[in-house]
Amino acid sequence: MQLRSSPPLRAGEGVALRGGHEVPTHPTTTLAWLVRGMLWMAGVGLLALLIVSGITVPWDNALYDLHARYWRYTPNDHVVIIAIDPKSLDEIGRFPWPRSVHAQLIDRLTADGARGVGMDVTMSTPSNDPGNDKQVAAAIHRNGRVVLPVFAEAVALGGQLQEALPVSDIAQNVAALGQVDVAKDNDERVRGAYLKAGLGSPYWPSLALALLQLGHHDASDTTLPGLHDPAHNDASPYLWMRDDYVLLRYAGPDGTFGRLSYVDVLNDRVPVNLLKDRWVLVGATAEGLGDILQTPDSPMPGVEYQANVLQSLERGMLVTPLDFLRQFGLAVALLAVPLLLYGLPGIGRNWLLLVISMALVLTASLSLLRSYYLWWPPASCLAVIVMEFVAWQLLMRHRSAVRE
Repeated sequence: MQLRSSPPLRAGEGVALRGGHEVPTHPTTTLAWLVRGMLWMAGVGLLALLIVSGITVPWDNALYDLHARYWRYTPNDHVVIIAIDPKSLDEIGRFPWPRSVHAQLIDRLTADGARGVGMDVTMSTPSNDPGNDKQVAAAIHRNGRVVLPVFAEAVALGGQLQEALPVSDIAQNVAALGQVDVAKDNDERVRGAYLKAGLGSPYWPSLALALLQLGHHDASDTTLPGLHDPAHNDASPYLWMRDDYVLLRYAGPDGTFGRLSYVDVLNDRVPVNLLKDRWVLVGATAEGLGDILQTPDSPMPGVEYQANVLQSLERGMLVTPLDFLRQFGLAVALLAVPLLLYGLPGIGRNWLLLVISMALVLTASLSLLRSYYLWWPPASCLAVIVMEFVAWQLLMRHRSAVRE
């Protein structure tokens, strides 16, 4: 009678009697599952710490930037930029120009049938010639669809903030006012926008939102996309507050949107069909006239940034970041994946388990972004999964060494 030898046991395996024969047991014993549970709970705690501390934010930003460069789109022709460019400076003269010049431009846009005009041009101090302010106020009144900017400025260096509004005569004639606050991250890149902001309370819509809301009397009751911050309810009346933060899907680098020279529009050198029924944004593109914003794609002037916000609003392409609870909940669920997959045929203890788990996390983040315009930053979850995997490997090696 020939004796059949049993296969060698792997680390963590034991034997059990089944039908009178010894059968190797897999490490999915009560003790093994207890260890997995403890690892998962430790990972959950570490995950919360990483999210709250923001340590992994730079990695998340890098992932978003990388994706944004390959997520461009072709903008439609609904948004047109009228650029205060070098050509306009050469023909009209040094900026700032008399406001009577802006009055002439607005009248031209009125005649050409522009759908709405957002002027990213400051008019918060009176002109030396009061007649210029009256001219631009009258032109704005005749148009009826002009939005001007609001922004926060310090009264003096290090002093109290105040809202810089257009001068009274002009402000009384605008269709709306919109804040032009720029949402810069810690690395100075601009990945998103605040749809609402204001002193003490975020009651001013962004310039692009105010423009898009023209004619919609119930627009203020509409639920806005974006990450809502309830903390502004108890804010100081002297603090600039922001709300409804959204991430942008940039159409492309600077120059992606249709652009017309200010002086060409002013002097009627542009076909009417390029302006009729278009959203028009007026702003500086000439070097030295305004801030150049660093975006995930390329540097661009503020007016191009506003065009991206406006187009994204119009087409419903704004990305909403998940709040803490949703971030945390999804990550907690995904942390369990490698511990559940461990020991399955073909996976075992090798690096394939780590690759599958990380790929699943990245796929979840990408799917939410592409399909639902939701941003789930995956870096904290990825970091914990790697640490979880390393800890499990060390435990198994220790267990194997003890058995030997």
